[in-house]
Amino acid sequence: MRPPIGHATDRRTALAGGAALLTGALALGDAAAAATTAPATESRAVPVSDYAIFTEFSPETKPMVPGWNRRVFTDTDVRKGDAIQCDFATGAIALAPGLYHITGMSIAPYFSVDDPPEMTTIRAPASAGYSRLRSFDPDFVLAPGLRGIENDDPSIICVGSSTTANLTPSLVEAYFEPQKTAQIILEYQSGSKPDGIYLRVHSENSRWHAMARICIRRI
Repeated sequence: MRPPIGHATDRRTALAGGAALLTGALALGDAAAAATTAPATESRAVPVSDYAIFTEFSPETKPMVPGWNRRVFTDTDVRKGDAIQCDFATGAIALAPGLYHITGMSIAPYFSVDDPPEMTTIRAPASAGYSRLRSFDPDFVLAPGLRGIENDDPSIICVGSSTTANLTPSLVEAYFEPQKTAQIILEYQSGSKPDGIYLRVHSENSRWHAMARICIRRI
């Protein structure tokens, strides 16, 4: 029995549509294969941001004074580019305009000449304190004591975590975006009477006692 004319027409249409889909799929497969085997086009290289790490080691013993003490870095661990510069005489770090991610730490120990070799005195209760990171104006005269600049002053970038003078680090982390060249400093305080507490300890004829470190990356 011969099928109705409409049925045959529908069948031919379906077969033609299936062939078209198959041809399209094969074309897509060929294009994908060509994309995977073709050499990659040259892309614009993204420059690596400037970065630097500075450390304050202990070439000599340095007692802490009442109130805020500036960390004065002694060594460059690594540095790339010219956007970040450290003055090892003052501890001030100059930053070119841009956005920076900054992390750092600051520690201080109790110390006396009577401590056994390769040991530090641990006290309880211990003097508490913390570090802070702030923008630095060399023409500004800081008043003595802990209240020379309050922590809510616009110059304060970050207040570090609380710590004690038992070689426990105070940590800072911040983003800083100066619109023009700016200077920053890392400070540390352990109260108004830091008796027996030191910013640096040179003992056993070794300077390799890292007492503060700051890591800065321009992003």
